[in-house]
Amino acid sequence: MPLLAMQSIKHEDAVLDLKNYFEIKANGRPLYTGSRFETIAGGGDQNEPNRITAEDLIAVSMLSVYVPGQAALGILGSYSEQLGKQLTRIPIDLRFEELTEGEFQKFLAEDSPADKLWNILRQHGDRWGVGQTTASKILARKRPHLIPIFDSVIAERVKIPGSGTQWTRWWSAFHEDPVQGGELVEKLKSIREAAGQPHLSLLRVLDIVLWKSGRRLGIVPDATLDDA
Repeated sequence: MPLLAMQSIKHEDAVLDLKNYFEIKANGRPLYTGSRFETIAGGGDQNEPNRITAEDLIAVSMLSVYVPGQAALGILGSYSEQLGKQLTRIPIDLRFEELTEGEFQKFLAEDSPADKLWNILRQHGDRWGVGQTTASKILARKRPHLIPIFDSVIAERVKIPGSGTQWTRWWSAFHEDPVQGGELVEKLKSIREAAGQPHLSLLRVLDIVLWKSGRRLGIVPDATLDDA
């Protein structure tokens, strides 16, 4: 389904959607605050890439999620060292579309650094209000070329039942079919270039295009799924 969802979107529509996402209103403010997610405060993968900072938590608010006080205190305080330890194990130059199967297993599979980061952020034993959508956005801020963003609009658009399978499903879409996966990569690169947004990761191009098309189809964000 991930490949089919992208194949159903015309190139020109995707380019227009991406351009629109980065439009500036007449008063100088961005049409979508999410257009500043990657770049605010210098970017999470460039400014202290191995530590989650207060600026990173502000950045995720650009994507309409809220990090509760208890979680913010833990992320910036008592869990900061644990989070930083796992971040140092993930190179900042990894690209999702270039991952070998071995690299996927090493960095994104069960018990990998990314998986451990995910579990720390979720705090399953004593939840502090960081749902699967918020966790994905915090990780995408620190490793934008490696961690896909998850939300209910994307999940419905590509028929992914939950965040637990999304990394595997996306890796399969990019890699298991060399022809179609290669076509997806080239399509995303072409959309990015035509829209004039070279700083974006291919994952973020994918996220914006699918999200915009999903909203156009009438898919409404589901907070119960996002926060599960």
